Amino acid sequence: MAEYIGRFAPSPSGRLHFGSLVAALGSYAVAKHKNGKILLRIEDLDFFRCKKEYTSIILKELDEFGFVFDGEPYIQSEHTDVYYRVAKKLVEEDKAFYCNCTRSHLKTGVCHCREKGLKENAQDNLALRFIIPSTHQNSFEDEIYGVISSPVTVDALTLIRRDKVISYNLACVVDDIHQGVTQVVRGSDLIDITTTQMCLYNALDTECISYLHLPLAMADETYKLSKQNRSPAVLDQGPPSQMLIKALAFLNQDISGLNPQMTPKVILNKALDNFEIQKIPVGKKVIEA
Repeated sequence: MAEYIGRFAPSPSGRLHFGSLVAALGSYAVAKHKNGKILLRIEDLDFFRCKKEYTSIILKELDEFGFVFDGEPYIQSEHTDVYYRVAKKLVEEDKAFYCNCTRSHLKTGVCHCREKGLKENAQDNLALRFIIPSTHQNSFEDEIYGVISSPVTVDALTLIRRDKVISYNLACVVDDIHQGVTQVVRGSDLIDITTTQMCLYNALDTECISYLHLPLAMADETYKLSKQNRSPAVLDQGPPSQMLIKALAFLNQDISGLNPQMTPKVILNKALDNFEIQKIPVGKKVIEA
């Protein structure tokens, strides 16, 4: 059996919020529970939203929580040549095409750019779009949820935007393959893109990995905790030990032997000894203040 390799992949568009901590803790605990490795990846390709200063802040905050990742952090912006190389390969194999449609036009569901045969030109604002094959999977098995039906609802997926930002889906799949990730543990807000990402795995002649989606931390019944929703930084809500215990409780783990006076590393070690994957709840949970 191949060695288990997981990853935590935050974007430096702000400080860690409680949902970020849940994702970090969940991916870390599952990897350690399975005697595997846990990698840290910084997904900073969207240069409009991501700031370098937040990368160093996130690294510092993760250290304050006691997380010890395997190897050095993998910074996506330092590897853009890899994504462009894969994108070019998909074009050469007629699995992707250049597109000059605006976002508003794409919303109409009509795009004839594939038939136009547009060529790459540095002067043109062309996006690159991946062709979703007509024969693709509409479901996958999640370790917590079981079989999830999630039909792909588009016939093409943007790989590189017109403003030349490399898409999350392309970079995510390429990096998971490159880093040998065997299971992705992430928030359940990303369930719907899973089958779309599986199409990319198939296009790159790589076997799909497994998935485990964590419960989604909600500010209320409507809004998830996220940087885009300006959720408060988790370390502004309480000290590391206190927030770790709160995140463990959110994941329905036993916290009876833990207290905020313990150091984060002691809490993590004790939690890992008693971590039970089958106890992780599904769906969404509103966070109580």
